[in-house]
Amino acid sequence: MIIIGEKINSTVKNVADAIKNEDYNFIVSLAEKQAKAGAHYIDVNAGAFVDIETEILKKMVQSIQSRVNIPLSIDSPRPEVISEVMKVYRGQRAIFNSVIYEEAILDKALPVIKEYDMKVVALLMEDSGIPEDPKSRLEIAKRLVDRFDKEGILLEDIFLDPMVQPVSVDKRYVDIALETIRLLRNEFENVNIICGLSNISFGLPKRRWINRAFLPIAIYFGLNSCIADPLDDVLMKLIYASETLSGQDEFCMEYITKAREGFLD
Repeated sequence: MIIIGEKINSTVKNVADAIKNEDYNFIVSLAEKQAKAGAHYIDVNAGAFVDIETEILKKMVQSIQSRVNIPLSIDSPRPEVISEVMKVYRGQRAIFNSVIYEEAILDKALPVIKEYDMKVVALLMEDSGIPEDPKSRLEIAKRLVDRFDKEGILLEDIFLDPMVQPVSVDKRYVDIALETIRLLRNEFENVNIICGLSNISFGLPKRRWINRAFLPIAIYFGLNSCIADPLDDVLMKLIYASETLSGQDEFCMEYITKAREGFLD
């Protein structure tokens, strides 16, 4: 599993307050904690500050990279913002988070992805919205992968997001998400399948339990990446167990290693 730490998001009150107070030590501390907990990437989002999003993201990226050595996921729906942020980015390959299948967005995003050798998260939706039918989402995925392939983007650098939606809104959204993951994995062996894990529990109390219950099932269906809270110790332990049960952990070696390290105690 590729874990992208979700904690540095400007829609979260303590992060928004830190940004308003220019307390970038708080931002860096959150990044350090997530890296230590096992995140492979740190997501950085300043979307709540639309008018100064670029400026804030640059400060966040520079502050984090002064003390944290893992790559970042630059999270913005605006390719022009990510382009400006990447001018100050240093270190390992970043993730462009995210694009949808809309020509105007792809025309702006693809040159940035290629110029800075970025990986990319692609949401399975169009400008008209999110299809209800998993097969329709698969068709969007095929068109996206084909477009990326023509631009020379490798399959292993693509993260397809099946669009997990809140179970509190419609119980069918669980089945739709899982079926989409299954179809994607059957179609694309080497593409990454990612989700924003907390989307499934939106609107519910004690959300961690919903997230913890959903993730092992999604891993079994073919999910191999998520934007999630790596500080949730139970969730991280469940990931190693789920990889073992779904056959993703060859000879159970990662699980055994984590057990020997005391991580699973």
